[in-house]
Amino acid sequence: MLLAGVASAQPRHGFSIYSDLARPAGFSHFSYVEPDAPKGGTFRQGTTVTFNTTNRLRFPGKAPNELTYVYDTLMVRALDEPASFYGLLAESVDVASDFTTAKFVLRPEARWHDGSRVTSEDIVFTFETLRDHGLPLYRSTLETVSLTALSDCIVVIETSTPGDWRPLELVSTFPIHPKHHWASEPLDRLSAKIPLGSGPYRVVSLDANNAVVLDAVPDYWARDLPVNRGLWNFDRIETLYFRDQTAMIEAVNAGVLDAHREIDASAWHGLYSGPAFDRGDLVRSTFPDPRGGRLTALTFNLRNPPLDDRRVREALTLAFDGAWTRETLFHGLYGPPGNLYGPTDLAASGAAGAGERALLQPFLDDLPGGILEAPGPTEIDSLTRRDRLRRADRLLRDAGLVVVDGQRVDPSSGDQLSLRFVGTRRSVDRVLAPYAASLGRLGIELEMVIYDYIVGRDVILSHDFDLTITTFHSGFPPGRDERIYWHSERAREPGYALAGAEDPALDATIEAMNESTDEASILDASRAFERIMQWQTYLLPLWRNEQNWFVHKKETRFPERFVASGFHYFPYIYRKQDLQ
Repeated sequence: MLLAGVASAQPRHGFSIYSDLARPAGFSHFSYVEPDAPKGGTFRQGTTVTFNTTNRLRFPGKAPNELTYVYDTLMVRALDEPASFYGLLAESVDVASDFTTAKFVLRPEARWHDGSRVTSEDIVFTFETLRDHGLPLYRSTLETVSLTALSDCIVVIETSTPGDWRPLELVSTFPIHPKHHWASEPLDRLSAKIPLGSGPYRVVSLDANNAVVLDAVPDYWARDLPVNRGLWNFDRIETLYFRDQTAMIEAVNAGVLDAHREIDASAWHGLYSGPAFDRGDLVRSTFPDPRGGRLTALTFNLRNPPLDDRRVREALTLAFDGAWTRETLFHGLYGPPGNLYGPTDLAASGAAGAGERALLQPFLDDLPGGILEAPGPTEIDSLTRRDRLRRADRLLRDAGLVVVDGQRVDPSSGDQLSLRFVGTRRSVDRVLAPYAASLGRLGIELEMVIYDYIVGRDVILSHDFDLTITTFHSGFPPGRDERIYWHSERAREPGYALAGAEDPALDATIEAMNESTDEASILDASRAFERIMQWQTYLLPLWRNEQNWFVHKKETRFPERFVASGFHYFPYIYRKQDLQ
């Protein structure tokens, strides 16, 4: 019966998964913003990631990242609470204790940029379209979800998965689209249509070869809400498109861009210099990553033999000289990759605790020995290059791959083991060229194929590769990304499950993450998950960066308690004219 599971609590201004909301109704602003930041001016940023559609509801297709600022969401997640959400389009929300039902009441003042009201029909349209045409991960998440518009301002979300709050998270935080704007548009095709939003900015122009320009909406309906105070401080955003990283760095050094987030240690070490830095007009700022840093790794495609053999994956890992790469190529700015979750409580350490053992016990017959005693195999950086290659050779021979005339071959076919790396950044050449040479000593050929971003993204998401580079960023609570990338339910469909792992033990730990509503159970699940990831060698960890690097003009400022949460840093910054 509709509404049978509606929450035991009264409607509130938000909801929290693990504890009570830290902020009361009518709170002033989030603590990680500058609430009285000055407004005005134009902000220019750069990117090499282009787009081929403006329709964010369909897959495949890549929409401009800047459309994030055009749409509003039902709720806004607080960055300094474990899993708390506060109302934006939603004035109140009533959530069932088992997350099977949520009733959202929309704010009557919420408006699209054409002046029409945001209604519950827009909510239903957004998620029904996403379920039919969106990314596979969205489709599968929304399979269990039904949406009902009870009135113009009330919409009810119901799921058939008690205890799983991830569908509610998706519905709460995905941008809402206007039904009337897209009604005449074929939603199964790419679109160049200028989108209509309800958010703080509207699109002025879109050119995938030049720039995306957004203007602030002068009468933005939600400007004064607590979740928006201190944000959206510029009148105009111009995102300029560059053919490659070199061209974009030149634009940064010339003062063309107001701020730029750098992720490459080599560029950070030696490419940002010149008169503007000498005068102090351009500034380099570093912020610690609050989530333990970003792990960069090579992902193995287990769908392609012999990468489905753990011994082969371990041999390929041994052939990579991580210590030499980090010190020689990246000037020691990257740290050892360590574990999947970095220096956080999510990471496994030492012998498995009781909760971890309980999760792993049913699967021990199929897991590597030693998984309960240590979080991963012995650290290979302590071995010499020669010792690593000797061990790799033994593993490859154990897997049935022998050397014939200097080539590593499968005796059953006589074919050389040849691996195909697919990427979208030419800067990986300097990392992979030494790795290719090392693999060559084992008789393995490594082919490197670099595409432009749009083509490469489609190739990678269709899983037409053996190896590709990926980046992982831990966050509390875990579970969402782990399900997207590693659950076997996604292994056989196009999308972000790049490795194609089909591991019942891994699935069990992911499900435990998503079903747990107390911190102790979450930590047990994440630590058990990490043990499996390390012992099964699903990744070749390369390095970890625990810093966020920014180059910016001196008048471009960050909030005092800025949370460096990734590439979407623009909403938080502002321009301070008086620097005295």
